[in-house]
Amino acid sequence: MLFKTKTELGFISVRDTAIKTIASRAAVSCYGVVGLADRKTKKGLLSENEKIENAIKVSYNNGLIVDIHIYVMYGMNIQTISENILETLSYTLQDSFGLKVNKVNVHVDGIRMEK
Repeated sequence: MLFKTKTELGFISVRDTAIKTIASRAAVSCYGVVGLADRKTKKGLLSENEKIENAIKVSYNNGLIVDIHIYVMYGMNIQTISENILETLSYTLQDSFGLKVNKVNVHVDGIRMEK
């Protein structure tokens, strides 16, 4: 899927795979996130070679809507981690692509003891 936006300098077209790649890197860099979860098969953590498309869904409705599935570290405050991901993804995607982010839905699929 291709997302398009208009800026004062012209049009910008961005593929959903680019958005998913940036979003996954930003989310995994947040403290307390163990990794991405496979939302389709629910088989657990995704390894680095597996497709991030199974962990992130991106749609556009007058702004980006991002659904991300994660595993968090045991003992961490899930609400704080989710808020951190929301802020990080909103800022990173807006800064990287110039696309307005309307909503970030964080789905915690599990808790792990360690990375």
